Amino acid sequence: MPPSSLTGVEPNDETESFRFVVPARLEYRDAARAFLAYVCARLVQRGEFPKDIGHRVISAFVEAFNNAVLHAYRERPPGPVEVDMEVNPRCLRVVVVDHGQSFTPDLVPEPDLEALPEGGLGLFIIRNFMDEVTFERVGQRNVLTMEKRFASAAGDDALEPPKR
Repeated sequence: MPPSSLTGVEPNDETESFRFVVPARLEYRDAARAFLAYVCARLVQRGEFPKDIGHRVISAFVEAFNNAVLHAYRERPPGPVEVDMEVNPRCLRVVVVDHGQSFTPDLVPEPDLEALPEGGLGLFIIRNFMDEVTFERVGQRNVLTMEKRFASAAGDDALEPPKR
C-alpha cells in the first residue's frame, strides 16, 4: 500500500485512516470537531485514552481549525481545510492542511498567562495538549501535524502534557 499522502506513514492492518475536507468557515468547525470527538470516544472505549485526554485532543484540533480559518485565510476567500486522522498502534495523528497564508509558528510569542489574554492562546494550547507538533509549508499548503501517543506506546507518562 502507498504511504498516506500527508503523514508519510505506511498503513497496515492496525491503522485506521479518516479524511475529510470542509470549507474554511467557522460554521463547519463543529461538524469537524464532532467527527474527531467520535474517534476520541472510540479510543476511550477501547482503553487507549482516558476521557480527559480526548478533550485535550479536541481542544487542540479546534484551535488548529480556528487558526486556519481566522488567520491563514484572512483577507482571502475561504479555501478548504483538509483533515487527515490516523489511528495507529502508537498514536492518534491529526493533520490539518490549509492553502492560506504562510506563517512561522516559532515567531509567535508565548502568551502572558498572568494577564488572562482573550486571544493568542491557540498555539500554546496545541503545543501543550499534544505530544508532538510539527508545522511545514509544503508548496502552497500549511501542514500542521499533531500527535497524541497512547499509554500502551510509551507508558502512562505519554498521556501527560509535555513539560515546557
